[in-house]
Amino acid sequence: MELTVLGGAGEHGRSSYLLTADQQHVLLDYGVKKENGGVYPLMEHMDEWIGGLKAVFLSHAHEDHCIALPVLYRNGYQGEVWTTRATANQLPTYFEAWKRYTDKHAAARPYDDRDVQSIRYRYLEDVIPSGQWGILLPELEVCWGRSGHLPGSIWIALSWKGKRIFFSGDYTSESQLLDADRPLHYARGSSNPMAQGILPDLDLAIMDAAYGDDPEQQRSKLSHLQQHMDHALDRGGSVLLPVPLYGRGQELMLWASEQYPGIPVLVEEVLLQGIELFANYSGWLHSNAPQRLKRILCSPNLHRINSDQSVEQLYSRYPQAIVLVTDGMMQSIIARQHYEYLSKQSHHTIILTGHLAAGSLGRRLLDQYKVEQTGCAVHHVRYKVHQGLPDVRQMLHDLNDPPTVLVHAPKSRTDRLVERLEQEGFRHIHSLIPSARLSI
Repeated sequence: MELTVLGGAGEHGRSSYLLTADQQHVLLDYGVKKENGGVYPLMEHMDEWIGGLKAVFLSHAHEDHCIALPVLYRNGYQGEVWTTRATANQLPTYFEAWKRYTDKHAAARPYDDRDVQSIRYRYLEDVIPSGQWGILLPELEVCWGRSGHLPGSIWIALSWKGKRIFFSGDYTSESQLLDADRPLHYARGSSNPMAQGILPDLDLAIMDAAYGDDPEQQRSKLSHLQQHMDHALDRGGSVLLPVPLYGRGQELMLWASEQYPGIPVLVEEVLLQGIELFANYSGWLHSNAPQRLKRILCSPNLHRINSDQSVEQLYSRYPQAIVLVTDGMMQSIIARQHYEYLSKQSHHTIILTGHLAAGSLGRRLLDQYKVEQTGCAVHHVRYKVHQGLPDVRQMLHDLNDPPTVLVHAPKSRTDRLVERLEQEGFRHIHSLIPSARLSI
């Protein structure tokens, strides 16, 4: 068997991993990179494998994992995409957002709306319960579990053609809202290698390592975030938190409302709809999360941003506030409008909490502030929705140190993590790039 990296290793974005055996293929994710109007998975040799593609798995709904799926149908794939119902329900929103993004950048898409409508989804939970092994297709057995990244997000383990492969998707065990099922090798859990939630010896693990050798846990990140917010609020300023549509945005909304009960929290309507999405999928949440979500929706300090109201009117009504707007890279129109207002006074602060693509407004503003220190403050404090050093170390230990490809981070960051892990005694850790091939 062979792994071909079509995207996602040695870079942030366009997660796509092709498994090949006996001229048949299985694909794990097929996403894009949000740079220069969109960067898609490698397609040069698609005609060589698309006809033998037996199954496609989708770990979750974020654009860097899913948006290129219509390309498969454009090029003749007639099978199904295996995912979860919660993921499939989120995808139309992401496809529409990607359409707006590419139209704004006058960038061509290698598919059209008919290809999007051609995608046929099958739901893993309808065939195989979480944490159990089951036969999906001839010679293909699957086990899956919650990955803690989004409602519907999963890790996937495959037993195919005599090989066993684990794909973490985007994984975190530190979400405030979302629960995660810890993948365990039978030596760490049960003597039965095919028992519920237990994995046998693996031939390969493809593992989220987006934060490289960053050693910090979530509590440290939140402490840094709070320090920057306290500094702005103590001076009478407001704090802008640009966030993605689903996931980190709802978690930070909840955290800010609970941490600062006396400060108005202003939120775009679509982010509040995300809270309702979370509430509708209680099976993906921590046991106390539904109650916390209910409290935030009833909170007197939570206010919807009215689209008919100008930014100037908003800040006139709420001279000091914590504001959450969509698009963590600040590419949206409303994020730009808020920046233009806040940048006029130095006591305001913008805090970016996720990945910042090259050329994005968020990246430019952060780089500019580091040099000039003028206007409102701009800081970058990651809110963890991926794995760093301690998380990767734990997962390698839990899986009994299998041959592993670390993914979801630039090559230099991945190389540093590999070096650190090898110093600690882990074996067979790989840092690859798109187009790389690895025999399994």
